[in-house]
Amino acid sequence: MDRSYTRCKIAVRINDRKGGAAMAPPQNTSKRPYAPRMTPEERREQLLDTVLRVIVERGVHKVSIESVAEAAGVTRPVVYKHFDDSAALLRASLAREEARAIAQCYEAGEHAKNEVSSGSQPDFGLALFANLLRMFTASPELWSAILQLVDSATPQFRKTIDRGREQAADMVAQLLTAYTNTGDENVDADRDLHARLIVALIIESGRLILARPEEFTIERLVAGMRFATACSAARTRT
Repeated sequence: MDRSYTRCKIAVRINDRKGGAAMAPPQNTSKRPYAPRMTPEERREQLLDTVLRVIVERGVHKVSIESVAEAAGVTRPVVYKHFDDSAALLRASLAREEARAIAQCYEAGEHAKNEVSSGSQPDFGLALFANLLRMFTASPELWSAILQLVDSATPQFRKTIDRGREQAADMVAQLLTAYTNTGDENVDADRDLHARLIVALIIESGRLILARPEEFTIERLVAGMRFATACSAARTRT
């Protein structure tokens, strides 16, 4: 091959590298940003917070390893490191939210006792009812998720839900026994039934507060409870 031709070809290549010819645009090699480093406990809590958000925003049936990973901004292996599958996610979420709900119930009972002791509310039953309702306005996401879990519960989850209701009813029964006395032995002896009725009423009232808060306020619901109690007392006297 002619040496002069070879030298010319090499010169053209060098010129191209220096910018004589258009170069291919650089490729985007940026990687997905890593999720912030957390301790295992912190990461687990973050994932359970995300489960709560997915339930509230999209429904229980949308909870999956993929949906939680996407909403939390992590990869699926990060979620799998803490939970085996979506059922495990829901079980852990239900257990955590149940514990939170029970703690709020006890706190509501303490507030009711303080109101009666201070004289700001003479009727303990109404004070307890009002303070239990305030749980729904104080933690709407928590209670919205709990109610969705209640409605969509499988038989396995139903046992956990029933246990939580029993615990709440036991707490209410103890408070009613300690702080109310109608003077009617038949009424006072059936605190267990009254407690279950109150828990059922609280759950349904909570649904109204969450679904239509402007229409069903705590004040309106407490007034309804006061009216129902007055009617029941009037029938008892007659």
